[in-house]
Order: sequence, then C-alpha cells, then structure tokens
Amino acid sequence: MNRIGRALAASLLLLLAAAAATAHEGSTSYLELSDGRPEITGRLDVALIDVAASIPIDTDADRRLTWDEVWGNRDPIARELASAFEFSRDGTPCTVQVAEPWLTQRLGLPYLSFDISARCPKAGALAVASSLFFDSDESHRVLVALDSGSTTSYGTLSPIAREWAAPASDSAWSTALAFIGHGIWHVWIGYDHLLFLLLLLLPAVAARGADTAGRGRAIALDLVRIVTAFTLAHSITLGLAAAGLVRLPQQPVEAAIAASIVLAALLNFFPGWWRMRLPLAFGFGLVHGFGFANALAGLGAGAAPLPVLAGFNVGVELANLAAIAVALPVLLHLSRRGWYATRALPALSLAAAAVGAAWLVDRL
Repeated sequence: MNRIGRALAASLLLLLAAAAATAHEGSTSYLELSDGRPEITGRLDVALIDVAASIPIDTDADRRLTWDEVWGNRDPIARELASAFEFSRDGTPCTVQVAEPWLTQRLGLPYLSFDISARCPKAGALAVASSLFFDSDESHRVLVALDSGSTTSYGTLSPIAREWAAPASDSAWSTALAFIGHGIWHVWIGYDHLLFLLLLLLPAVAARGADTAGRGRAIALDLVRIVTAFTLAHSITLGLAAAGLVRLPQQPVEAAIAASIVLAALLNFFPGWWRMRLPLAFGFGLVHGFGFANALAGLGAGAAPLPVLAGFNVGVELANLAAIAVALPVLLHLSRRGWYATRALPALSLAAAAVGAAWLVDRL
C-alpha cells in the first residue's frame, strides 16, 4: 500500500471514528404563532433534555428529572426562554412573555410546552430572532409556523440564521428554498444516513470489467440502481410521514437506522451477497425516510405543507449527491489497488459495523 493509499484509507477511517461521536437527530424546538395584530400569541415546545442541558434544574444532581424539579424551576425556565426570543415589527421590539410550562410528547420524547405571547407597539411585518440553545448546540433548529389568518408561513431558525421575517406574501417558492437548506443540513449532520450510503457504495467500485470502459459501465449501473432504490424508498415514507398519514416514534426509527448500518457492513464481507444491496437499499430506505420525516414532525398542524416537504426532500437529495460526489473519487482511487477488495473494504466495513453497533446499543 503506497503512501497516498494509506493516507486516503486513514482519512476514511478517521471519518468513521468521528461519526461515532454523534447520533443522528439534531434537537428541534417548535414555535407556532398566530398573528392577532397587535398581539402575537402561540406555543413554544422545547425538548426537556435541551432545557436540562441549558438550565440547572436537576436540583439533587441525581441525573433524573422529576416534575417537582421542573415545576420548582418554572420561573427561571420561563425567563430564560423569554430572553432567548426577540419579536419585532418594522424594527421596533415587542415585549415577550412566556407562561408556565406543561408536559407533552413529540415522537415519543418528553417536551415542555409554553404559551408565548408578544405585544408590539407598532404594526408592520413581523420578524422573529432567537438564540435558543444555539451557543451550546450547533445542531439545534427552531421550526416556525406563523398563522396570519389567511395564510400560514413557515421558516427555520438556526445558529447561522438566527432571524426569520414573515414574507410579505405567501410564496411557495420562498418556503421551498428555505427548507432546501434545512434538508441539506439534516443529512450533513446525519452521519448515520451518510454512513449507510457509503456502505452501499463500497462494493460498487470493486466491480471488474473486461476493460476500463466495461468496468466504468458496471460501476455506474450499480450506483444508479442503488441510489435510485434508496431515494425512491425514503421519498415514499418521507412523504407519507410528513403528510401525517403514517408516523413512528423517533427512538425505534433511530435504532432501526443504526441496525441498517450494521447489516449493510456485514453484507460487504460476503461478495456472493452483494446483489442483496438493492433490496437492502430500498427496504432500509423506507426506514431512513421516517428518520428524515421526524425533522419536520409537528410543524404546523401536523402535516407538512407541500412546499416545505418538496424543499426539504430536494435538500436531502442534493446532500446525498454531494456526499457521493466527494466519496466516489476517493473510493475509485482506492479500488484500483489490489488490496482494496481484500483489505480496505473489509477494514472500512468492520469500522462502520462497530460504529453502527455502538449507535444501536445507545439508542436501545
């Protein structure tokens, strides 16, 4: 193995090691607003685990939260959340108030819900800014839905886009474009989705043809079939789940995604079974679709509107294609070496199986 080959292989192994440090789902808060002019009212839902990580409410330090601990700290929690949001109309700040919390669930996880209101001294276009958990969690997102009576507008707040302004008119295109970025981000922090896709690519570049052109055609055909099956499958369940027709709790979905990584990795050790990657890509693509849909769950009235769903799905596909475009040249270079199929492919698959198994244990 030459120096360049060792460096490339080491880089891929380090990538797998880095992926082991994180789970798939970034944390999400939900802000649903109604513009009553001049007052804005609504509801804020934040994950209990995010609140506990940001505000010291575990008073007995036993790492177990009780409702008494939450209720006993309701005032500092409300103050912290109120200070994390800024509402304004035409640049004039509004006064924000957050009421006492109650306990609810989203995707099987405990959330705290708060009535939130803002009184604005002026009329005009509404803007919402937030710093909620952004300084301590770069993966956190706030999904915003604003009901203006005749229309509902949607947006996202993140560490790199901390302000959102309601559009002057309802625009499906602007909504879709905003959620393309959300879809791209969701895949790029979703190391489990990327790892599963990489495992499906590893055997593809081991194809052998009579000549370079024949090998290239075999690789291209294999990639097209695998990626198409994965895309079609996760698009189906993403659409069904985001439309509110089918919905699964987050924890079993995330555990099944981790299991898909282990199975795909083990499959790579048996060349005679590589033909099973196509049904594997489709079958587990259905599961991954539920994982993607969980990023939109609870936005608005429960069913994500078409522009949100379309933009998010396009963002997911763009991120998938970008990941393939980055990984494929590296894998093609490695596959030209005689040791790729016998040493590099098993080593990478074994590392990925270990990462997937660690995720599976953690999520169960």
